[in-house]
Amino acid sequence: MELRIFVSSLVLALVFLPLLAWKWRIKMKIAIPGAVVIGGLTGFIVSGINSLPANFSMAALIFIELFFIFAITFLVIIFKFYRDPERVPLETEKVILSPADGKVIYVKEIEEGSSLVSTKGEKRFELSEIMATDSLSDVAYLIGIDMNMLNIHVNRSPIGGKIILQKHTKGKFLSLRKQESDILNERVTTIIDNGAFRIGVVQIASRLVRRIVSYLKDDNSVRIGQRIGAIIFGSQVDVAIPEMENLRICVKPGDEVIAGVSVIARYG
Repeated sequence: MELRIFVSSLVLALVFLPLLAWKWRIKMKIAIPGAVVIGGLTGFIVSGINSLPANFSMAALIFIELFFIFAITFLVIIFKFYRDPERVPLETEKVILSPADGKVIYVKEIEEGSSLVSTKGEKRFELSEIMATDSLSDVAYLIGIDMNMLNIHVNRSPIGGKIILQKHTKGKFLSLRKQESDILNERVTTIIDNGAFRIGVVQIASRLVRRIVSYLKDDNSVRIGQRIGAIIFGSQVDVAIPEMENLRICVKPGDEVIAGVSVIARYG
């Protein structure tokens, strides 16, 4: 392996990939080692290409390095994104499980009679277009979970029960970082009734998303932890939880959660 190609590949990977990781909300402790591995692999590949009987300039080699850096990164993301491992909930009684893999970005307590709202920075805006149904009139908590590009994007049912509503709303594919995105982004709202209470799961697409795939229809029954759908690439999932006896929220902003495994609330 040529040292100059190895060094340039490593530098390019360490410059561009952490920037992409920041944009895609991927932790630097994952991005930087990943950039080192991808940069080293790129250096090995491009060194092999440069050993061929061809007269590549350094500018051409840099272009080739960038191509392989982004091609390998794309393949890694596709592999990570389309994972769908089997999971068995560790607890199923009197618990509400996370419907998504990712990071909790907010836990909002909703006052009785007030509209559901989301807060980004100092801005507050209503989620009434997402939660516009009498079935969710008694919501006490709204939990938001952010899913980055490396998270598994298959969503799972937080409780067992019957699907009483599933509504798809087309959006404008805005960035989730914009304050109006929860109102205008494409979304699917699913309401699950277990006979004692109802939970709302709102799958919210980002601007990169082309579709939200649902595995269920109205009147379907689901088990706790069962797959209910998937969002392609970047996304967010909100969970609307009603007030009930001895309800205890078990997560806080910054917590990492796993769909169908992590307990986000306990009750009863």
